[in-house]
Amino acid sequence: MSNVPFRPSDIDSAGEGGSFLGFQACAITEIEDQTKQFDWADLFLKCTLALEKSQYPADMKILGSYDREPDGNIKTCSLLKKWYRFADTVGFKGGPDVTGKMVDEQGNEINLADELDRHLSPHPIDPKLEYYCYVYKEPSKKDPSTSYTTVYPRITPNTEKGRAELESFIQFLKSKNLIKEEGSTPVANGSMPGATAGQTSF
Repeated sequence: MSNVPFRPSDIDSAGEGGSFLGFQACAITEIEDQTKQFDWADLFLKCTLALEKSQYPADMKILGSYDREPDGNIKTCSLLKKWYRFADTVGFKGGPDVTGKMVDEQGNEINLADELDRHLSPHPIDPKLEYYCYVYKEPSKKDPSTSYTTVYPRITPNTEKGRAELESFIQFLKSKNLIKEEGSTPVANGSMPGATAGQTSF
C-alpha cells in the first residue's frame, strides 16, 4: 500500500475563498498604539486578532480624531463611542480625559498599549476566543477593483447575547448601506450626519 499525501482537515484549500470571512469568535493577541505615527489621528489603536475560522491573524483598528468644543475639550463623537464600546467589552476602565490625553481610572497619564497589554494579558500561542467580531472584504479607496480583509471596529463578548448584539448591529449597517463590502453597491455618502469623512457615527 503506497503512502498518500497527508493533509489535515484544518488546512484550508486554496479555492475555499471566503471561509474566513463573516462573524466569528476571536481573541486579542497583540495591542499596538500607533497614534504617534499619524499626525491626523487622536487615537490609532491596532488590535491583532486570532480568528476561529482562519489560521492567519487579522487587525482591528480603532482610529480617528475627536470632535472638540470651542475651548478644545473633546465631546461626544464617533471615536469616543468606538473607544468606550471597546473598553467596556474588555473591561478596561481607562480612557481619554477632557483634553484627549489617555489616563487611568484615577486620572494618571498612561501608556495605553502597555496598560491594555497588562490588563488583557494576550496569549498569541494559546488564545482564548472570548470575543466576537465581523470580518469582511473592504474595497480599496484608491482602487475599488481591489479589496482587503478588515475587521469592523467593534467586538462583543463571545456569548449568546454578545453574538446577537453584534449580528443585529452589522445587519443594521448593511440595511442602511453604512458598511462598504466587496461587491456591494456604493452609495454617495456612507456617513451618518455629523460624522467625519469615511466614518459612521457608530
